[in-house]
Amino acid sequence: MLASIASPRIAIVGAGAIGTTLAARLAVARYTVSVLARGGTLAAIKRKGVCLIDQQGQHTANVIAADNGGELGEQDIVFLCTKAHSVPSLLPQLQPLFGQHTCLVPMVNGTPWWLLMDAVEPCAANTAPIETVHIKAVDPEGELVRCLPARSIIGCVVYISAHLQAPGVAISDTPSRLIVGDIVATPDAANGRMETLVKVLENGGITTRYTERIRDAVWSKIAANLTSNPLSVITGTTLAQLYSHPSLQKIVSQLFEETRLTAHAYGGRLEMTLQELLDLGERMGAVRTSMLQDYQQGRALELAAIVEGVIELADRRSIPVPTIKSVLHLTRYFEDSALRQSHAHGGKENS
Repeated sequence: MLASIASPRIAIVGAGAIGTTLAARLAVARYTVSVLARGGTLAAIKRKGVCLIDQQGQHTANVIAADNGGELGEQDIVFLCTKAHSVPSLLPQLQPLFGQHTCLVPMVNGTPWWLLMDAVEPCAANTAPIETVHIKAVDPEGELVRCLPARSIIGCVVYISAHLQAPGVAISDTPSRLIVGDIVATPDAANGRMETLVKVLENGGITTRYTERIRDAVWSKIAANLTSNPLSVITGTTLAQLYSHPSLQKIVSQLFEETRLTAHAYGGRLEMTLQELLDLGERMGAVRTSMLQDYQQGRALELAAIVEGVIELADRRSIPVPTIKSVLHLTRYFEDSALRQSHAHGGKENS
């Protein structure tokens, strides 16, 4: 069982825009927060703490910071706030954070590695082989499925728009919202953990909804990501522009339908219609997607999780997704060009 609501030990792995936003909100709410970070980001957080600038003003708080999970020790809640392609390499850092009752909340964009981990633990004897549950695009060797038990994972869908002003300093101009749910049926022995998690997040000012069908929420976010992120790189547009222009709406419509068919093949139902997605995206205003921000800064893009995972799942069920595949190829071209320019100018990714 998790520690009492007043004192759970909370670790945040990754101090990008989402991780910094979450760390600041929870630390300001007087929770004990540890942050796993690297390089200049780690130094900045140790020196000045974390800071969130939002519609209510500036919020600054001190947190425990380290670059080694062993320094932080066992935690009650671990929020995983990194890019999807970074997760497998973080396993050695995650394992010291885990105890018998630790719950892992992956706040990662795109197709989650746990999506097919339904009712069985792939490590257990006499269960389905790992090949049937691991998704190569996001878990190439099946390490995440093998090493992170489904019973410890709470699925999470993130609706937080934020960007970094500086290491340890995040700016968010829109309300923060999360959807959470167990990815497998959880016995009552673990009861209270979801209630505790929701209360912690709500106390941190994050609107949080529990759902018994977390995969529907995941597929809905996948549809939102897939129809916006890669197209924003190709077109250089904000969400409002992307979802309101008639020509782009036609491409969005095709991407949405191909994603819907893939979700349906795996028992998933999108929680929104195409028109609802278009209306929501337009209302988001002049927001640049995280992928567009990465592209403009010469960073590697989250195409494996946001696009390739869906293609892999579609191919497994022989579902044609020609528009998704075309958009992937175009975005790869833009990514390669940006990375070449970044390297030519000596650019480096932030830690």
